Formats: sequence, C-alpha cells, structure tokens
Amino acid sequence: MFGKLVKGGLIGSGIYLGYAFISAIVLLHFNKPKNKEELDIQSCSSFYGEDENDGPDKAAFFDSQDILLTLHLNLIQSAKKTIKFANFSIEDGTVSDLFYGKMLEAADRGVNVNVLFDGKGHNLVGINNGKYWALMAHPNISLAFYEEFDWLRPWTWQNRMHDKFLIADDYSVLTGGVNLEDSFFVEDHDKADHDRDVVIMNSDRERFSESVLKQYTDYYDSLWFHPFTTVRPSYVLKKYENLAKETHHSLLSILKEVEEKNQYGASTTIDWNQHMFPTRKVSLVTNAIQRWKKDPYILTTLGELFKEARETIIFQSPYVVPSKEMQQYLSLAGTKAKIFFVTNSLATSTNFFGISGHQKYIKYLSNHTSQFYHFQGEGYIHAKAYSIDSRLSLIGSFNFDPRSSFLSTENLVIIDSPELATELEKSIKEIAQDSVPYKKNGDHLVHGTAKKAHVPMYKKVILGIIYVIFYPFEDLI
Repeated sequence: MFGKLVKGGLIGSGIYLGYAFISAIVLLHFNKPKNKEELDIQSCSSFYGEDENDGPDKAAFFDSQDILLTLHLNLIQSAKKTIKFANFSIEDGTVSDLFYGKMLEAADRGVNVNVLFDGKGHNLVGINNGKYWALMAHPNISLAFYEEFDWLRPWTWQNRMHDKFLIADDYSVLTGGVNLEDSFFVEDHDKADHDRDVVIMNSDRERFSESVLKQYTDYYDSLWFHPFTTVRPSYVLKKYENLAKETHHSLLSILKEVEEKNQYGASTTIDWNQHMFPTRKVSLVTNAIQRWKKDPYILTTLGELFKEARETIIFQSPYVVPSKEMQQYLSLAGTKAKIFFVTNSLATSTNFFGISGHQKYIKYLSNHTSQFYHFQGEGYIHAKAYSIDSRLSLIGSFNFDPRSSFLSTENLVIIDSPELATELEKSIKEIAQDSVPYKKNGDHLVHGTAKKAHVPMYKKVILGIIYVIFYPFEDLI
C-alpha cells in the first residue's frame, strides 16, 4: 500500500512538473508580443524640451551606498498626504525594519500609505507574520500584491512587477534599480550592490499636468487597480490583534533608536537644492501590463533613441543580453554613435543566468559596440542607466535583457538635462575604471583600468552547465 502511494505521488509530481514546465516555459517561447511596427511609440523628439531648462521638474541622482536609505526615509518623512510605493523585492533585515517603521510612523500622523509588492518578492509571508498584521491593522495603510503565486496557473509565474519607485504627495518621486535589501543600503555589507536612484521633484505645481509626477501617479494607479493586483482588505484576525500592536510598537522603537544614533544616515536631512539639476523635460516610459510576453515599449523606445543618437551612448547594466528577439526592436548596428557599456564580470557576478546570456552574445557585442567593460571590483553592479549624446539620462528598473524587455513590468525615466547627463557619465566612468575593457583594439571610454580578477573554478563549471541548459531558453534570462 505504501509503495503504491509513493508511486502515485511520484507520477502525480511528474505530471505536475511537466504541466508547469510546458505552460510556464515552453509555451512562452512560442508567444510573441506585437512587432515593432504595431507599437505606438513616442517620437524621439518628444523626449526633448523646447526651451533650455524650462521643464517643471528638477532631478538628481544618487549612487553612494551611504545615502540611498536616507533618500527613502527623507521622502517618506516629507509626505503630508499620500505615499504610493511599489517595489520588486524586500528581504528581512535592518532596512526592512526601518522601512516598515517609517511607513507606520507616516500613517500614524495621518498620511495615506499604499504599499504594492511583487507577489513573489516580499517578506510578508506566513500567517504569523507580525509585520503583515501591523500593516493590515493600520487604518491609513493599504497593502497590495501584484500577481501572487498560483500553483494552478504556472503561466502566471513569469509575470513579475520589477518596478521600484516611491511617490510622496504627487510632488516627488524616487526611482531606480534599488530593492529593499540590506546589500543595497548598509555600508560594508559583505555583498554590496552598487546601484543608483534618481529623485525628481515638481518645482512648478501649476504645471503639474506637464510633470513626470503625473505620469508616475497614473502608472501607479494602473498597477494598483489592475486585475492582476490583489488589494488586501483592512482586516485583522482577532487572535493577531496583539501581535499587530506589538510589532507596530517594536518597529517604531527600532526606528527611534536608529534615528537617535543616526545610524545608516537615518536622521540625516538632505538639502535637495544642493543636488538638484534643472531639466528641460522629463518623461516616463513603461512596459505594457500583460501576462505572457509584454509589448516591449521600453526596449523599442531605446531602439529608436539608439538609432537617432549621433555621438555617444554610454550605459550600465548588471548584464547585457541582446537576444535575437530583442534585436528585432533594438539594433546595436543601427546607430552612428559610439556605444560604450559597463557590466559585471564572471568574477563579480553571482547571477550565472545573466552572465551565461551575456557570454552567448559576446561576439555580437564585440562587433557592434566601440568598447565594453567587465567590472572587477568589490560587490556587484545592479544599476541600470543610459546617457545619450551627453544630454538624455535614462534611469530605472530596466535591465538590458529579455526578461526586462518582455516579461516584467518596468519603468524608465528619460531626463533631458545636459548637466545631469554629464554627472551620470562621470558616475559610469568611475565604475569603468574599476573594470577591464574587452576589446584590445577598441576605443576607450576611460584610461587606467583595473586588472582582471581571478575567477574560481567552481564559477566556471557552474557557468558552463547553465550556459548549456539555458541556451534554448534565453526568454527567461
């Protein structure tokens, strides 16, 4: 009898795994988004302002680990009416406690707080999770999850919300590539992630309709009210009421203690005027909100901007994987501009899937770019940013890979500001100086680069295995 149960269990598991593999991976390969000609893409000229420094928004980017947490806490503290927050991933740790504590503190003073997480990337799991019940119990906090995990519908598994942005009072927005994990914020963390956030503020409230803040607010609402999103009702089971109160008190106590000691810059006040640059225009581009493969609005917009560029395209991405399907929307060969980029090396990266995809197209990249650099320093590049012709700066959650192009919701803000673009290029060049150029006879973005770091044998073996296994499944990278 026991043997029959085991056999039946194995057969059932095999059937389910086959069903999941086919519906979540195989069928995805045959699904096609709209082709380039069918997409309603903004003209490149629409991203440029007509008059110098005449836009209603100001912008600044920040890329040092010691200030990224301060940005989030300052903007939450500044909110008087509303906070709208969306993020791909949050992990237990110092940052998680401070973030939840700061949100609860804002709600206590009457701010209406909306928190939206990707349904598979949050730490509010488990019926006994005190943080979950503390948020649910607060009358001024609404909690929602985008495309929660569903065992019965594996075709929904690849539909991820990869956005990371925070809107305070429809006056300021913070966006970039930063997840709420200690490795992004806590100085000297043993697995530091190098990333970048941009803060945009509407400096002319009478021109709100022209501001990118309106675009971000509309986009947030489209995510929040979408059928794929589950907004939890504000209800707490009676047996968890005390847990909710205790957790609320505990998180506020942790926040107070850290702020009193000014750890992690928690009580530092940022003078925004010292950092802000004027802009001529700021625009938002997002992917379509769809299951299966999404219509690639960001990738296609990048393709048009690459094609129209005349001097230089300088960008940074954790991995650069120009898949064959991506090349239908963006051709590196179709520009007159010199292309330079910086990405992780096998020595620094822990994402073997991304590196395997990068290796697959290394010859294509070598043939169609002026030079590219593999990072050799401490930590891991997680930032995603582009500078085009030293005028447009593009920053957001979008990785240069098939997953960000077709599978995830993403946002990319396009800022017309020569001053900001100049600073962004300096920032990317600093990373390039701690990198190794791939092309011996190629052009150089910087001089005095690093030495090639040692790659452990185990990494080479893992990369080789994943390269072979995932070679036909580049849609998932």
